[in-house]
Amino acid sequence: MKVISYLNFDGNCRPAMEFYQSVLGGELIAVPYGDTPMAGDMPDMADKMAHACLVGDGWNIMASDCPPGNFEAMKGMNISIHAPTAAKAREYFDGLAVGGTVIMPFEETFWSKGFGLVNDKFGTPWMINTDMARA
Repeated sequence: MKVISYLNFDGNCRPAMEFYQSVLGGELIAVPYGDTPMAGDMPDMADKMAHACLVGDGWNIMASDCPPGNFEAMKGMNISIHAPTAAKAREYFDGLAVGGTVIMPFEETFWSKGFGLVNDKFGTPWMINTDMARA
């Protein structure tokens, strides 16, 4: 089994996923509504994302834009990244924090050489962590 995070956006999926690609790397696959069989039913959504997937080495983040009136802000969850080192975790944290809000500064904790919480500029909550044994 694989668990993959799926994010919903209110019309800004493409810039969000491009931002995540700039911070995390990976290959971005993006399909706007205008390129799908739904194009005729959703002309106002033609340039919005029906499906986007950021694919990395062993990880994926999927996303789309919600139809008007259906978006709800993310809450009660975090996208969790476990980096191989504290330095790499810090790099991810600092990148995702640009224009966002730091909830818990990145620092060493009793379980990790590096941990922090940040809500990025698109409203996505992130938990950046390292595994103690690998930190």
